Amino acid sequence: MKKKAVFITNIPSPYRVDFFSYMQKNFPEYEFHIIFSGAGMENRKWSVEMEEIEHYHFLKSKTIIIRKRFDDRYVFIPIGVEKTLNEIAPDVVFAMEYNPTILRAVHWCRKKKIPFISWTDGTLNSEKNIGKVQRLSRSYIIKRAAAFIASSTASREAQIAYGADEKKCFISYLTVDIQKYLYEKPQKTTPNEGLQLLYVGSLIQRKGLDLLLPALAKTPQNIRLWIVGEGQEKDLLQKQCTELKISDRVEFLGYQEGEPLQKLYRTADAFVLPTREDCFGLVLLEAMCASLPIISSKYADGARDLVSDGENGYIIDPEDVDGFAEAIQKAAAGDMASVMGKKSYEKAHKFSFEQVSKGCIAALSYVLSQK
Repeated sequence: MKKKAVFITNIPSPYRVDFFSYMQKNFPEYEFHIIFSGAGMENRKWSVEMEEIEHYHFLKSKTIIIRKRFDDRYVFIPIGVEKTLNEIAPDVVFAMEYNPTILRAVHWCRKKKIPFISWTDGTLNSEKNIGKVQRLSRSYIIKRAAAFIASSTASREAQIAYGADEKKCFISYLTVDIQKYLYEKPQKTTPNEGLQLLYVGSLIQRKGLDLLLPALAKTPQNIRLWIVGEGQEKDLLQKQCTELKISDRVEFLGYQEGEPLQKLYRTADAFVLPTREDCFGLVLLEAMCASLPIISSKYADGARDLVSDGENGYIIDPEDVDGFAEAIQKAAAGDMASVMGKKSYEKAHKFSFEQVSKGCIAALSYVLSQK
């Protein structure tokens, strides 16, 4: 008889749905279910192919939106967590993050004596400003988990800091379906023609575009920037471009996804992420798949796993304007972008679903062996 496992997560993001689909299709010895706390968030314009997965369940929930300039925060207050879990009757629960839905699921697991695996993308940096109640919820969940899955090296460090037994910690990297983005870029025949930088993400203060623009202004005129995304900081950023006299070098392209976005990745010369805070930074991996060198903020916590400094890109302090500008110019020098981009392409293969699923299955096998 198949063992049942359920993933409990917040909303159906494209990268999660693709991963769940892979798990369902490639591990038929398990029956994987997915519970979503909500259908979506208004600041996420994703198109999601739900027909790619089966056994999924949406909870009825009230959504509380905490609006801040730094970033909006969504909290789902769910209805029917216990009822849905009773209907599924799982052997193991993957409790993804520490929200109200997870707290109720953990309570159900303890009551029914069902083991659960605590899974997080969060890092000590991304959670440095959380409150006392949020810290207590993390400690409560981690003390009761049968095993742990981290989405990055930094996430694993956070779990251990909250009290996780490191011998029970597994890593299953946050990833995308790399097959959608893989593109082995041919070497540029005119390496000194300039550099086309690409940024993909929300136009909010947290993403640090206001730190990138002054650095760009310190680089040669033939280094240009495409900004892909929408957000509340757009007008301020356009004004900043005018003040820095770089409006002719910066193009705002709006929100893009699918083939138009993939074409931009393939056409650009280098990718830049100036974020003030990101628990991972999946756009870095998307760019690596398209053979782009990476210039990443040290505050993108996934950069530690994705970027080998000086090999496939540079990890920089986005608040160091001169250092940031220097990294951009290094990437533009000679054939450096092509050389580093090739390294990115090679490294991206380590984050395929086939590789990433190993940590998930190892954690599941471990927990089932303890029952």
